[in-house]
Amino acid sequence: MFTTFTVQPLLRGVHLDDASAAAESSFSPGSRSLLDRPASGALAGATSPGSKSTSIFNRNTKPVVEALDNFENHLYLGTSDGYILHYVIEEQISSESELPRSRLVQRKPLGFGKKVVERIMVISKLRIAIVHCDSTLSFYSLPDFAPFSHALPPIKGVTAFCDDGSQKGHVAEDGSVRLCVAKRRIILFYNLWQDAISEPKELTLPNGALIVSRWKNFVCFADANDFNLIDCRVGRMIPVLPVVQSASSGANAQVLRPTCIAIAENEFLLASATSSGQSAIGIFCTGAGDPVRGTLQWSSYPRALGVEFPYVAALLRNNVIEIHNILDQKLIQTIRFDPSAELRTLVQGPGLAVWMSMLANVLTMQSTNMSPQMDAQQQAETERRQQEANRISTVLARVLVAGRESVSALVTTPLVLHADVLLQKGHVEEALLLSEKTTTTLSAENLHRERLQYELNYIYQKSGLIYLGETLFDDAFALLKRGNIWPQALISLFPDVLQHSDLMRHVKLYRGIQEQLRHLRSLPDIINRTLSKSGGEQDAEFGKVLLANAKDVFINYLQKCRREYTNRRGHPGPEAVATDTALLGLWVDNNDDASLHQLLESNNACADDICERKLRESHKHYALSLWHKAHRNYSATLSIWRRLLLGEIADSAFENGLQSMASLLLSVQDPALVEDYGWWLVQQDETIGMKIFMPSDAKRATMFDVDGILARCKSTISRAGLLTYLEYVSPEHHKMLCLLYIENISRYLEDPNSVASHQEIVAEFTKLQEVRLLQPGAASTANPLAVGSNGTFMAFLQSHAKTDAMFNCRVKLCVFLQSSSLYDAAEVLAEIESIPVLLFEKAVLLARISKHKDCIEVLVKGVKDYQGAELLCLNGGVMKISKKSSKAAVNDGSHPKESASEASTRKKLFMILLQEYLLMPQDQGGMVLTLHLLNSQSSYLDISEVIHLLPTFWSVELLRSLRRSYHDFKEIQVVKGLSLGENLRISEELFQLYESNGPVVITADIVCDVCGIAVADAVFMKTVDSKIIHLHCGSPSDTR
Repeated sequence: MFTTFTVQPLLRGVHLDDASAAAESSFSPGSRSLLDRPASGALAGATSPGSKSTSIFNRNTKPVVEALDNFENHLYLGTSDGYILHYVIEEQISSESELPRSRLVQRKPLGFGKKVVERIMVISKLRIAIVHCDSTLSFYSLPDFAPFSHALPPIKGVTAFCDDGSQKGHVAEDGSVRLCVAKRRIILFYNLWQDAISEPKELTLPNGALIVSRWKNFVCFADANDFNLIDCRVGRMIPVLPVVQSASSGANAQVLRPTCIAIAENEFLLASATSSGQSAIGIFCTGAGDPVRGTLQWSSYPRALGVEFPYVAALLRNNVIEIHNILDQKLIQTIRFDPSAELRTLVQGPGLAVWMSMLANVLTMQSTNMSPQMDAQQQAETERRQQEANRISTVLARVLVAGRESVSALVTTPLVLHADVLLQKGHVEEALLLSEKTTTTLSAENLHRERLQYELNYIYQKSGLIYLGETLFDDAFALLKRGNIWPQALISLFPDVLQHSDLMRHVKLYRGIQEQLRHLRSLPDIINRTLSKSGGEQDAEFGKVLLANAKDVFINYLQKCRREYTNRRGHPGPEAVATDTALLGLWVDNNDDASLHQLLESNNACADDICERKLRESHKHYALSLWHKAHRNYSATLSIWRRLLLGEIADSAFENGLQSMASLLLSVQDPALVEDYGWWLVQQDETIGMKIFMPSDAKRATMFDVDGILARCKSTISRAGLLTYLEYVSPEHHKMLCLLYIENISRYLEDPNSVASHQEIVAEFTKLQEVRLLQPGAASTANPLAVGSNGTFMAFLQSHAKTDAMFNCRVKLCVFLQSSSLYDAAEVLAEIESIPVLLFEKAVLLARISKHKDCIEVLVKGVKDYQGAELLCLNGGVMKISKKSSKAAVNDGSHPKESASEASTRKKLFMILLQEYLLMPQDQGGMVLTLHLLNSQSSYLDISEVIHLLPTFWSVELLRSLRRSYHDFKEIQVVKGLSLGENLRISEELFQLYESNGPVVITADIVCDVCGIAVADAVFMKTVDSKIIHLHCGSPSDTR
């Protein structure tokens, strides 16, 4: 039977007198506590505000624990002789004992003599403990339990107190906690801060209060006879029910100390005894006194109540704790304690981290091949795993119970303990159903998410192994995958699957899972046990079917594991090695070449020695070559492929061998290997083989001697193959030629005389440009740039090429740059930019890479080649070397035929050139060049843009073509306006025609009146006599 709560002992043999405390202090904190000595009975816990007798304690009676509460891992016990015992529950580092490690910190007298400590209440958010002793509330700081002497003075004359149940675990917006204190005839309402307490508000209570409980604005209290409710907002008291359900009152009426507790929002649980006093009922009611839910039944009147929703625990007077479900009011568990425990109280605290020995035993993971004599590293690993299991096995207990000299916790029974009992009985479906319900709670906000995941892993693993023993392979491996079991554990069940002898070396499994694996032994044993149960003549054949089915499902399981770890980063672990090795062996045995090759061609973690041996012994030659390729043993790979191509060995999986060899050789960096197998491949197929010596990567091309390859090609391959190679090396020669020109120019520049001569000739071109622009009347000249053959800088270079060697080299370089497309313009530009004198060449390259703005700027400002700049714009950004066509185009103002995109490009370029001209000073010919451009290329300049760029002081008389262009622009605008008006008029007439004649509906039956073919088209004509015809069948007369 499932138990909702499990009793976890915390303390035994509590040190209630000075002698035992002194004995405790003699032990060091690291030693085992005397609290670990065994006791005769089991214990449990919860909290109650009920007070004890305040009479003077009998000195001949041994003190007992009467109150308790906790703060974090600190446990505070109040004794019947007025002492506080402060314990610390330490982290568990061993599972040898069922008790957690604990240490007595102090034994502190409260200063009230031998008075009973009636209640301890911890307010964890304020780090304050409130102690009720000798009708006085005292305040102490936590965790050292030091008294507040001035900030929080004691409150005397107290009969009962409580905090606000709705504030458990948090405080109000002002940082306070609401506190209720009942005295003889009044109840006081305080706001408590960490270092202060407010002035109280009070209400009169006619008969006082023995117990009080609060939830927000509602307070439930009871005197000796009745339960009552108070609405704090209006101060109204509502009688609810008597403490004892008796028909008459008087001297014979039974007197009990009442018990009540706040359950949830606007809901309280009141305990009322029956008239006989032999049993009691629990009644749920709202803050207004209205009953809700059903009632609870107790065998005797409870001494204390504790809630861990949806359960309520009641401490009865016969050492029994009864657990009810609040939602359905059913009794779900009864916990009976040994009479020697003498349970005193049960409290509902803020929560104590409790180590559960039963849970630790289940969740502890152990290595499967741990040797009896462990070295230091193995021992450290074992201790680390034990500490991890102890951490996971620590759960939060909110209900504590104190016995005469012991303390226990009521811990919600973990899922795995319940499920393990079901699994041991073979109820796998019930255990899985319980797990599925728990899975819905695995949200990021769940504080127990990590522990629950461990528990679910254990349940799924054990369930899967049980199913495996029943030969339910699909369900078994699905559950084992969900349980994240180590793949090695399952591989070990298949003795014929490829695996290392130390397969289980790094495997860590739960104890229960190891026992289950030892029971299963191996897959053949599982099948033999199944066959022995069934019997029959088909046992052997049926066994083979079961084995094949198991391996198929097992392969799918291993593939899922492989996909999971390949998505992880970092070096593959032992589980990856085992998985890939097993898959390789299974696919080899099944002759699944496609899956095998896919594994070998991807990143894998196959074990080197046994996998290579397996492939060789199975004559998987192509797979073995892929194995060598993955390990970068290219020589062995190519050797196997050549033997396969020559027919020395055979493997049907080897396809496209020549192409595969060529692709591999294109990536190999060993020149000798490439030369050896490359020329052999050329002899087999020169089209494929020559690609090896024609790499697209420039760095790889340096591996080969072009001249040597050309020489060998002439004697080895055909003319077609040689032509292919020459076409490949031609672009490389273009680049080398370009760099050689630049290198020659650089050598000329090293000679001072050559530099001086070159600068003198270039200065001559600049001077000619300045004289031409600044001569008198240049602004009114029809074409100031009409300078004959020397108009462009290129023409100027060509005119001096025969007399100057450096100019001759520059002409060759310019012609090459303008005519060839088999070089990298950006790479050459980087070389030219390091030589300042090659400005024109720089402009050519900028035009080649479409940086037209930079190109025009260099031509205008650097080279002073104004005609060349206009030619660039006229040619759509392309530098051309044809002098005659260029000169004619600039001189006579004619324009070549152009498309819309070409016209748009020219407009953009001429606008860039105009802006450059406007930036030039007038004394350098800026106005002359601007006027010339406006007069000669006005068709490419937009008047609306140009008018805003011109200086305001220019005379309009200078802008002849601009005025003409503006007149044309306005005329076009007028024509457009008239056309728009005409279109509107025609549209209106068309609409009126549609309105008068109505729509024409074309159906499948309508045929053309001319050709007799169905119209079946949206394009048709309706004649003046209302006949429907095809548009192409009509004539002009039909529209009249």
